[in-house]
Amino acid sequence: MYSFEAFMPTKIVFGKGKIEELPEHVDGLGKKALVVTGRSSTKKSGLLDRVVELLKKVGIESIVFDKVIPNPILETVNEGAELAKKERIDLVLGVGGGSPIDSAKAISITACSGGSYWDYTRVGGAKKPKCALPIVAIPTTHGTGTEADPFMVVTNRKTKEKLGQGFGELSFPRVSIVDPEVMVTLPPNQTAYTSMDAFYHSLEAFINVNAYPYSDVLALDSMKRVVSNLRIAYENGNDIEARTELAWASTEAGITETLTGVVANHALEHGLSGFNEKIIHGLGLCALGPAFLEYIHEHAYKRIAIIGREVFGVIEYDDKRAAQLAIKKLWEFQELFKCNVPVRELGIPKSDIENMSEVVYEMFKELANVTPGKPSVEDFIKIYEMAW
Repeated sequence: MYSFEAFMPTKIVFGKGKIEELPEHVDGLGKKALVVTGRSSTKKSGLLDRVVELLKKVGIESIVFDKVIPNPILETVNEGAELAKKERIDLVLGVGGGSPIDSAKAISITACSGGSYWDYTRVGGAKKPKCALPIVAIPTTHGTGTEADPFMVVTNRKTKEKLGQGFGELSFPRVSIVDPEVMVTLPPNQTAYTSMDAFYHSLEAFINVNAYPYSDVLALDSMKRVVSNLRIAYENGNDIEARTELAWASTEAGITETLTGVVANHALEHGLSGFNEKIIHGLGLCALGPAFLEYIHEHAYKRIAIIGREVFGVIEYDDKRAAQLAIKKLWEFQELFKCNVPVRELGIPKSDIENMSEVVYEMFKELANVTPGKPSVEDFIKIYEMAW
């Protein structure tokens, strides 16, 4: 029987033009904000200047920290935290894709609780953070779902450990402004990669052994929206209806990820982009996903069959056959967006697979334990080799 808890403290403000409501949602959170963003996209689009001006309307001064790179690193997080302490920051805004928002969460924890961010990770000290600065998320991509979850992913370059972790109520955004209008500048490849990240959040939450009705409804709906709208947005980035559907697919994927959690496919991808930080997360997930599902087929075919029927329109009564057809449909869908890339073409030498598997399993054993079949280190090696 079902037994679960659901907790979602983030205020989500969703819809076209909602960025203009930012002042009323941050009023009262403080007088000085650290605006965490990437190096170029929010500047080129004008969004960064727009956010700074909107904050001024309620008397909030902005300090811009624009050093975040894709697949954020520990050194940048610690630098941002030191700046926040030096400038006596009251609140932290993450403006951009998953990397700036994840960095904003990690900075808010570290600036308030002290030390290095890695001190609070389960592999770097497991200290319990005592506090966090208020976090505001403004996503510009429809992929990570970080606007609706407490998680952040940070890479330690020295150890090649790319760790996703959350700190409960402390690391949920206080408010998230999800405005599809600010996402229309996403180029086609990023439109595909980020949308597939959302898709895999939902797929993995759905096959997670702890899945339950609340998470299932969101997961299936999210996957359907991606399958129905990605091609439209890929071919015409200015289609605001498709962008809106994908933005909601990402946000509800973030919610279902919070409720249930991802499984070993995400762990395996963190291995890829931990060992080669140039790998785009969504593309890495696609490179692994079909092989991963093939590998766990015998343990998860009933749930994969539901995805086939509900999401891809598979008509087949036999569950095992329906699951196989679902995996084939997923492969074909990814092919539309040039996402079926062998792992070897992502710059991962075969000689890294064994070490990478050991590192990933040690860091993400809990994700293996909620994956159907509970894959071992040896299983991780075989999945990488299948996808290589």
